[in-house]
Amino acid sequence: MKPFKPPVDPLGQHSRLYRYIQNSPAWLCLSASDQRVYIALLYYLNSFNNGDLSFAMTTAKHHGIGSKATLAKNLRALQAVGLIARTRKGGATRNGQRLPSLYRFTDREVFANPSKFIDPSKPTNDYLKVKSIAIGRALIREAEQSSASDLTKSEGQNLDPIGSKNSSLRLVISSQTEQRVSRPDQKLNLA
Repeated sequence: MKPFKPPVDPLGQHSRLYRYIQNSPAWLCLSASDQRVYIALLYYLNSFNNGDLSFAMTTAKHHGIGSKATLAKNLRALQAVGLIARTRKGGATRNGQRLPSLYRFTDREVFANPSKFIDPSKPTNDYLKVKSIAIGRALIREAEQSSASDLTKSEGQNLDPIGSKNSSLRLVISSQTEQRVSRPDQKLNLA
């Protein structure tokens, strides 16, 4: 006897957007752009990679998202209402390798992925905490304000005091009796 093999969908793969998500206040308070990012991220979900979903700008362009600022705003909104959660914060490592941020859908199970340090977890359904559209919009506004305040707090890039060959340095002369005098940028050859 042959083992049971599920039938193949004649139209190919599909993404399911369940009605319990569509009818939730968390979904209804999102903008059309936020919903587009959710659906585009859902496109890359299969049966085992929840928690290991990245959504880079190059991928987003194929789904109609045109700028990094819009993509970042959309992902913040989806996280604020609890439809997705970040499993790993992206950035650059000390050796220069760039790692993307990874996301998971909160209404689905996460399986272990030891190579990316993702622990297994049951669905958390964080979006159910949003009880009304007004609360969801307030959460989105709060996430935007906290992200804007984070940007104003940063002082910019911290430069290495040694620098590299031909790095540009600003010379400042100071003493106790005279005021600080700033000179134009000068090239310094460290060879």
